[in-house]
Amino acid sequence: MKKSNIYGTVCLITTMMLLILFSCSTPKDKTQVLPDPDINNGLKAIGTNIVDKQGNIVLLKGFNVGQWLVMEGFMSGSNGGMSQSAMKRKLFSSGKSRAQIETYFELYRENFITKSDVDFIGSKGYNCIRLPLHYELFLTEEQREKRLEVVYANGRAKEIAYNTYKNSLQNWVDNNTLATSADMDGFKIIDKMVDWCKANNIYLVLDMHIVPGTVGDNVPITDEMMEDFSFGGRDYFNDSKNREALLRIWDKISERYSNETTICMYDLINEPHNRPSGSLVDLTSTEMTTLRNSYNKLINTIRANNDNTLILLQGGDFGNDYLSSGVSIYPSDFDNTSNLVFNFHRYRADNSKTAVNQDIDNIGLFGSAVAFGAKHNVPLFCGETGLDNDYERLSINLKNMSDLGFGWALWTFKTHTDRNDPQYTSNRIPLDVQGNNLWDDLEQWENGTLFENIKFKNCELNPIPAFWEAINSSD
Repeated sequence: MKKSNIYGTVCLITTMMLLILFSCSTPKDKTQVLPDPDINNGLKAIGTNIVDKQGNIVLLKGFNVGQWLVMEGFMSGSNGGMSQSAMKRKLFSSGKSRAQIETYFELYRENFITKSDVDFIGSKGYNCIRLPLHYELFLTEEQREKRLEVVYANGRAKEIAYNTYKNSLQNWVDNNTLATSADMDGFKIIDKMVDWCKANNIYLVLDMHIVPGTVGDNVPITDEMMEDFSFGGRDYFNDSKNREALLRIWDKISERYSNETTICMYDLINEPHNRPSGSLVDLTSTEMTTLRNSYNKLINTIRANNDNTLILLQGGDFGNDYLSSGVSIYPSDFDNTSNLVFNFHRYRADNSKTAVNQDIDNIGLFGSAVAFGAKHNVPLFCGETGLDNDYERLSINLKNMSDLGFGWALWTFKTHTDRNDPQYTSNRIPLDVQGNNLWDDLEQWENGTLFENIKFKNCELNPIPAFWEAINSSD
């Protein structure tokens, strides 16, 4: 063989070896790796189970953090019928300015739930927090002032202010100015919660606890700008402006968090209900149709953002009823049927695994829930349960849900109880805020003791071992 041929062969072999070595040591172009589109956003619904990206079943167990961003009078004991708006009016009537009151509520939000609270939940082995939100947290300061004009007005002026506010709401929808700033309180709070939850391997459920116009007349969980519920009380059903506003807000939430796997589920509307005079009445066919159509638009909007986050749906009867007045809210009623989860709420209910409601589509009892999940091949999640000082009943409730594959979130993690009222004791929740009732002792808002008392380090841990045994019994 000629020298030149030998040299050429050696060069060729050397070049090939270098190419092989280079290809083995250099990572492939990431753009060539196509991820499974079904697992981009973490948890997903497969049949009646919620699973992670490896296909492992995930049973969500944890707490709501109620009384933080939505105050409810009953969680302070003696003022059960009061709403957050009513608390603001009470402070205003005592001589506090609107600016002072907003500062108070900002301080309250900063201190009621912090990283220490989330760390504690994580240390106890829970993997889920449901975060009740108020839609006002996604308004700008100027937009919020329009809402406060209604809250503080009286008589005929309140009705005028309310109509002005609704016109403004429509303008915000038309001009796409709702939830558009990253600096809004709602986004800042969610961002913090994501960081704290991520550090503790906890999933976060975003729950729109108060929606524009409200979807019921149980005062503590309504927007309650209008004190007379015969006017503007349930305007989510009556006025499309409110539904369009909620759609805009969820659209922006979805855009922002579509790839955030710590956020595992969107709870679109909390507890739609109708109970005039305190007695439960099913949603009308018109209201059920409105609710179903609203869900369909919300789901389509979220999915249009390439967001496959689990979506939690709630029916009538405070979230439990999926066939009312002849109108259904079933998976098959929606354009997009993937990654849907159906909600039920249970408080001190029959614990029999076979108990069914006369209306089988009202799934607050276990037998009905099991049948609904199997019939529609969807997972179920109990968004609220607990508030029970019958610890044996509480223990069986949680154990049965876990055995049946239903995730759950206890209501709630922290409250401020009234020690003078034996009906409302601190033995139903993990943490109790010390000090006087924040609804009656207004001085503590001004002197700042309230904002110290609500901090994790200053709260009293439930001292009853049977309580902790009950809520850990499902492990």
